Order: sequence, then structure tokens, then C-alpha cells
Amino acid sequence: MQAIPSRDTAPEKALCSILQAMGLRFRKDIEPIDGIRCKADVVFRTAKVCVFIDGCFWHGCPTHFRPPKTNVEWWLEKLQDNKNRDEKKALTIKKHRWIVLRYWEHEIRQDNIFKIGKKIYQVVMKRVPKGRHEASPTPNSRMV
Repeated sequence: MQAIPSRDTAPEKALCSILQAMGLRFRKDIEPIDGIRCKADVVFRTAKVCVFIDGCFWHGCPTHFRPPKTNVEWWLEKLQDNKNRDEKKALTIKKHRWIVLRYWEHEIRQDNIFKIGKKIYQVVMKRVPKGRHEASPTPNSRMV
């Protein structure tokens, strides 16, 4: 399990590339709220928006998850703990008036990555306080 990367996965890189092309500025793999032990994949602090990209295996995707053939009970318990932890962290973040966006890794790999990028862009831009330019597009950015 140590060999599995927890950050900078292919879906994360692809999504970050799209978000950068749209001119959004963000932080990667940080705690959205200081003092709350929970790292999000992409964080827009000024807009109070965080994005999680959940791996289909590690978070139990209803479409792609297939239980391992050995030590099944342990794995199912492990993955249920992951789901419970995800839900608890999302509720904690939402209590602090943040928006939590979650996507499956398979969604990022499909043709709708541009739709996801556009959705994130719209959510972030609605929440950026007036006068703050952290999330505003650069003059040469291209809106997809």
C-alpha cells in the first residue's frame, strides 16, 4: 500500500492542468482549514472550495470497485472505514461554510473532464469575494 501514490495521480494532474488553463489559482494537497486534519486534492482558500478526487478502488466506486479475492473481510472493512472518514471530513469542512466537490477518478479520465473543470470554475467564481483576484482568469486564458 505504501507504493500507491496519495498525491499527484494522473487524474489529479489532468484536472489541475485544465484548471490552470482556465486561469484558476489553487493549492494542491493541503488542509483547507487550519487545524482540521484533512487534506484536499485541490483547494481554493479565498473561495472556500475544496475538491477531492476519489480513487475507484480506495473509496469503493459503485461502478468500478471489485473486492480483492484474498482477505476480503479485511478489505471491505478498510474501504468502509475510508468511506466513513470521507463523509465525516466533508461534514466538518461544510460546517465551516466551505463547498466540498467530489469526483471519481474515472470521471476525470473520461471526456467530461472539461465539464468538471467548467463546473469547478463556476463554483469558485461565484464564491470569490469582490476585489479578490485569486481565482480570476488571466487575460490569455482560454475558457473551455
